[in-house]
Amino acid sequence: MNNMIIHNAWRILAVSLLLDATAQAQCTDTGPVTISEACTVSVLQAELTKNGCDADTRTLEQSCRDASIEFGKISNLHYQFDKTYMDGGTIWNDGEQDESAIDESRITRALRTVGSESLINWPEYEALQDYVGEDNIPYMSNFNLDETCDLNTVMCCFTDDKDDREEIPDNSEVCAHDLRDSRRSNHINRGWAEFDDNANTYCTGFTFSSDKGDATNRFKGNSLLDLSFRNTVENGYVKNIPGAPMCACIEQMPTVSRADCRLTSVSDESLTYTIVNGELKVTNITAKVEFSACEVDDLKVHAEQYDIDLSDHLVGDEGCEISKHEMRNEKFWVPATIDNVYEKIPEDQWQLVAGKGSRYWPLRPGAEALVEYDKEFRAMLGEAPFVVRRYCDSCAPSHRDIYYKRLTPLPEGLNFLDLFLNNWKSGEGNEFHKDFELYSSMDDVKAESNEWTFCNFNYGGIGFPRDCGPTGRIDCQWNSYSRGICGGTHNAFDHAFYVPVVQTNR
Repeated sequence: MNNMIIHNAWRILAVSLLLDATAQAQCTDTGPVTISEACTVSVLQAELTKNGCDADTRTLEQSCRDASIEFGKISNLHYQFDKTYMDGGTIWNDGEQDESAIDESRITRALRTVGSESLINWPEYEALQDYVGEDNIPYMSNFNLDETCDLNTVMCCFTDDKDDREEIPDNSEVCAHDLRDSRRSNHINRGWAEFDDNANTYCTGFTFSSDKGDATNRFKGNSLLDLSFRNTVENGYVKNIPGAPMCACIEQMPTVSRADCRLTSVSDESLTYTIVNGELKVTNITAKVEFSACEVDDLKVHAEQYDIDLSDHLVGDEGCEISKHEMRNEKFWVPATIDNVYEKIPEDQWQLVAGKGSRYWPLRPGAEALVEYDKEFRAMLGEAPFVVRRYCDSCAPSHRDIYYKRLTPLPEGLNFLDLFLNNWKSGEGNEFHKDFELYSSMDDVKAESNEWTFCNFNYGGIGFPRDCGPTGRIDCQWNSYSRGICGGTHNAFDHAFYVPVVQTNR
C-alpha cells in the first residue's frame, strides 16, 4: 500500500515538471513586433500571455517608462536647471532673450517632434535616486506623485513677459500662500504670505486621471512640457509668484482666484516590443499628441469631471479675502492695532542734514570734514532767527520731535553742527533762554509758547539735547556721532536733523 502511494506521488511530480517545462518551452523569443496599442500593463500582459510568457506588473510599468522620452532630455541641461526653472530662477526666467535662444531652440524642436509624437515621462532624475532610495521613483520635488500631488493637478503661474514682448495676460488674482507648502522651492520652513493689489498674473494648469491606463495620466509628461517650457519659449511667460514655485503640483502653489485649463489629446498609439529569454522589452512608443485649451477654459470646472475638488486652491473672484481669513485662523494670527511712531518728514519742507539708524545720512569722518559741513550747515540756515529740527523714532514720546529755535546771530568759532552731533554745550553763544529756546512742535515755535524749562550741557562726546526736557531732566535721549549711546527701551538710535527748506518762522 505504502509503495503504491510513493509511486503515485512520483508520477504527479513528474507530470508537474513536464508541464512546467512545456510552459517554459512555449515562451519563445519574439520580435520586434509592432502593435497599434497603448503601452499599458494590460496590453503588455496580453502580449506575454499570447507568447506563453509572464511578468509582474512593476516590470511591465518599467518597460513602458524605459521606452519613453526622459523629461530631463528635453532641456538636456541637468536636473538642477530643470528644478530651478520650474521654481522661476534660471536665465530662461529672467535673462535676456538672446542669452537663452540656443537652448530654447531645443525646446521648440522638442515640441514639434517628441512632444507631439512620443510619450514623455513624468520628471524623474537618476541623480535623485540616492536621495529617495532604490524602492522609490526619483521624482522632482515640484511633481512628486507619492507625496505632494494627490489632486492630480499641475499649475503654472507666470508674472512677467520676456524682453520686448507684450504684457502678460492677467487672468487671476493671487490671494495667499502657505510658504511651507513649497519649502523645497523657497527654502522657508514656516510662514505665509498674503497678496494685495496684484500685478498681472497668468495661471494655467492641467488635470489627469488617477487611472494609470488613461491617456491623460500616461501622457502627463507631455502635458507638463506644454504647460511649462512651451509657455516660456513660445509665449514668453516667465517668473514666479514671490515665495512660490512657477510650476508645481497645485498643492504647492498659492491660492489664486482662477486658472486657465489645458488639455492633451492622444490618438494613433502604437508600440514595438521584443521578447528575449522570457523578458519583454518595449523598444518604441509613438502617438499623435495634440494640446489645446479645455472645452471650458477653467481648470476648476474641468477637474470636476475627474471628481477632483480644487475649491481650496481656485477660490473665485470673491474668494481671496475668505482664503486670507482662513489662513490667518490656521496660523492663529490675531491682528493688533499698533501705533505708528515713524513719521514721514516731507522733503519739500525739511532738508535732511545728518542722521543715524533708520534715518541714516552719511557724513565723512574727521575734524576737517566737520568744519566743511558746518560751513554748509550755516549757509542752509541763514541769519537768525531760524529752526533746527531733530526727529527721533526711537526716543521717548517727549523727545520724539524737538525744535531748536535760534534767537541770536551765530558767533564765529563755534562749530554749530558739532554742537548738535557730539558736543552739546553752553557758553560761546549757546545760552538757554537767551540764544535759543526748545519746543515740542512747530505750532509752539510760531506761537512762542510752551518752551522747555530744563536744560543741561557740557559732557564730552554727548550731543543734543543731553538731559534737557520739557519740564525737567530726562536721561538717555541724547545722540552722539563720536561714542556709543544709552541702551534701554527709548534712546536716540534712530534720529535725524533737519532744517526748513523755507524759513517760514522768520
